Amino acid sequence: MKFVYLNHTLNRYTPLYGNSSGINIIKVRQILQGDTSNNTEVSMPLHSGTHVDASYHFDNEGKKISDYVADFWVFNHVYFIEINVEPSEIILMARLEKEFEKIPYESDFLIVKTGFEKYRNNVTTAKSNLDVYIMNNPGFAPEVGIWLRQNRKIRAIGFDFISLTSYQNRDLGRVAHRAFLSSLPDGFTKFVGDPVLIVEDMKLSEISKAPEQVIIAPLLVENADGAPVTIFAKMSST
Repeated sequence: MKFVYLNHTLNRYTPLYGNSSGINIIKVRQILQGDTSNNTEVSMPLHSGTHVDASYHFDNEGKKISDYVADFWVFNHVYFIEINVEPSEIILMARLEKEFEKIPYESDFLIVKTGFEKYRNNVTTAKSNLDVYIMNNPGFAPEVGIWLRQNRKIRAIGFDFISLTSYQNRDLGRVAHRAFLSSLPDGFTKFVGDPVLIVEDMKLSEISKAPEQVIIAPLLVENADGAPVTIFAKMSST
């Protein structure tokens, strides 16, 4: 039995949604330059790399990152599915329904591995692949979030592409984010079921089954709508 990371390491090559910029990692002190210590300063958007969207991201009355108790981030009933997707594809409920019906009711974290991470690999040299990862990512249809909230107790969903919102279908993606996160997804009608938090840009290439346990450690920033995360997954040896 061992733990593995399911998050990417943040660096200056980390892709951001819509090809935006903003990650700065600066060595302000270096022993090799004669300083007494090594010190680094980092500035970045909170939705950088592997990160979680809190309810507040699309619901002004929703919980912020620091509102969740520590126990919330420990998941002991993880469900794993694997599907193939195409660039810019909208993942419809029709593709997932048979698999979703198999999800045990007590499941608390859903991992969806699509293989889209292949476009993220070698981002320092393969610019064409990186462009696909950033600008042509798949996304989930709103109905997926609605089904999970109404039919299961899933607290969070995670996947291996850059955003729940397909960049080529941004209007639909905003609706989808509200369907997962908001208490009023259409702006008027109170929703049935608790929000399902969204963990975007996960590192899933090294796993092929459900972990026995997942621990998500978000960067705790006051009043934040999202945060970069470190994810620990306990994997069985069999």
